[in-house]
Amino acid sequence: MLKRGGVVFLAVVIGCEIGFWVLLLAGLLTRYLLRAPRVGAALLLLAAGTQVVLLVSGAVDLARGSTASIAHVIAAIAVAIALVSGRHHLHTADRWVRRRLGRDHEAAPEAPLSPRDHARKKRREFRLRALEWLVAMALLAGGAALADFEVDRAGALFGGMAVWTIVLAFDFLDALVPTVKAAFTR
Repeated sequence: MLKRGGVVFLAVVIGCEIGFWVLLLAGLLTRYLLRAPRVGAALLLLAAGTQVVLLVSGAVDLARGSTASIAHVIAAIAVAIALVSGRHHLHTADRWVRRRLGRDHEAAPEAPLSPRDHARKKRREFRLRALEWLVAMALLAGGAALADFEVDRAGALFGGMAVWTIVLAFDFLDALVPTVKAAFTR
C-alpha cells in the first residue's frame, strides 16, 4: 500500500504521462490543423519537458527518504523509452497524423515486408529495446543508490529491474524467431 508521499509521486507520474500525451497530440494537431509549426514545435518541446519533470521529481522523492514504489519504476522506464526512442515515436506519430489529416500525399500504403526485411526490422527494434533497457537499468540503479541500496526502500526498483529484464528477453525472442525463419526461406 502506498504511503502519502507515494500517492503524491504516483499522481505526479500520472499527471506527467497524461500531460505528455496531451501536449504531443496538441503539438501535432497545432502543426497541421492550425498550420502553426513553431507553436506545434513548442508544444512538442513541452511534452519532452514532462519527462524531465518525471526524472527530477522521482530523484528528489527518493533523495528525501521515500520508499520506492511501482510509480518510480514506471517513471524510470518511461524516461528511458523517451530518451532512447522518443524521436522515433515522434516521427511515427507525425506520419500517422499527416496520413489521417490527408497532408501526406506521398505516403503509399505499406507493402508487406519480405521475411528478411521483417527480420531486419525486428532486430533493429530489439536494438532500441536493449538500449532502452540499459538506460532504464541505469536510472533504476541510480534510484536504488538514492535509497542507499536498502532493500526496504529500493525493493520495488530491484523488482522493476527483474521484470524489465524479462521483458527484454521476450523482445529478444521476438527478434530471434523471424531471423531464424528468414534464414530458412528463400
